Amino acid sequence: MEVRSDPFESAKSHFFDTSSWGEFCDVTLTLKQAWQPDRGGWLKIDDYRCRQAFRHFMNLLNRAVYGSAFRRHGKRLRVLPVLEKGEVRARALRPWECGASGRWHIHCAIELPSHFDAITLEKMIRECWAKVEWGHGRILVRDGANAGWIDYMLKDRQKSEFDGFLDCIIIESLHNPIADA
Repeated sequence: MEVRSDPFESAKSHFFDTSSWGEFCDVTLTLKQAWQPDRGGWLKIDDYRCRQAFRHFMNLLNRAVYGSAFRRHGKRLRVLPVLEKGEVRARALRPWECGASGRWHIHCAIELPSHFDAITLEKMIRECWAKVEWGHGRILVRDGANAGWIDYMLKDRQKSEFDGFLDCIIIESLHNPIADA
């Protein structure tokens, strides 16, 4: 009898494996829902712009943490990012309207670099996120995260905006070298 594994569980256990990591922080970054560049019309945020904003943020953060080694040698922080759109929990909404609105946000796990403490990394995260055009001021950074945070990031709730569950993973910014091997 052949036992088939669930492809999502297999991907989750492979790409989101933090067993070889040192300490890591759980980070929640909130995005602006619209932005008005140079007194032009308002741009609404979407999936693509969220991913672009996070990629820009990680470039800023990696440059701040590793300096020229980021550009010259490709040195990067380990990061596992997931994109979500919050659900409106108003009682006045009809069942089919739930999840139709809400704030885009990114949950991620970021490994603490060996030459930093959690307070220094949090300060850098806040400084770098403030430089992102789509970055909203609401940020949550906590050290001492564990596998429970990874399970929370991968919860089904608040993923209704995506066609498939794996679409919420910001794969182009995911960096977990042990899983890549």
